[in-house]
Amino acid sequence: MLPYPKTKLLFFDLETVGGYPTLKEFEKSNPELHKVFMKYQDWFIKKFPEDKDKTPEEIYETRAALVPEFAKIVVASFAFISPDGKMQMQTFALDDEKQLLKNTIQLLNKVHKLNFFMCGHNIKGFDIPMLAKRMMINGFVPPAIIPTADTKPWEIKALDTKELWNGTNPFTIASLELISVSMGCESSKGGPVTGGVVHHSYWEAGILDKIAEYCEDDVKALVDLIEKFDKLQYV
Repeated sequence: MLPYPKTKLLFFDLETVGGYPTLKEFEKSNPELHKVFMKYQDWFIKKFPEDKDKTPEEIYETRAALVPEFAKIVVASFAFISPDGKMQMQTFALDDEKQLLKNTIQLLNKVHKLNFFMCGHNIKGFDIPMLAKRMMINGFVPPAIIPTADTKPWEIKALDTKELWNGTNPFTIASLELISVSMGCESSKGGPVTGGVVHHSYWEAGILDKIAEYCEDDVKALVDLIEKFDKLQYV
């Protein structure tokens, strides 16, 4: 079932927040980018129709983390399965995004030389482009393992569990929680931090350690899910 050996997969997940605590602070600290954000209000509402009655402030605090140009990565968690079957994990949880990205680049360069493939849930749609754009915004060249505009589809060194699950139907529901529970794995969504409150948890509650634990739980769920796929049998 798996197209690559599980010991050649680098499992990872990111946690992102809006680049500033509030829209007001955004305007004060980066007025030019703030102007651009305000021009995209219609885009946000079209993409998230449920936000049509929200204020720009509310949209910023709930949606800015999803757009690389307005976001900040605060946690990057990675894991791999060693040849003896044990999971090894490394997490970067830092207020200093530049240092977090430097650490990530060093790790990705290392695993690229070992012919690893990146593995995660919806990483082609979110995590990989988020990493690439935040790296460029912070002045770094993305490492070779990250695909670029001229990378052919079959050359992308990534296994996306969303694609693995959906097969030929990319439009069906396929959250990591849904797939994990369906396959008999434990849900990773039982903690105090959830994706929708990461911005608040970081900027107001200041619980970066809890956000890191939430991110690590998602990575562990990925590993458990891949283990399930690896055990599927041919009849």
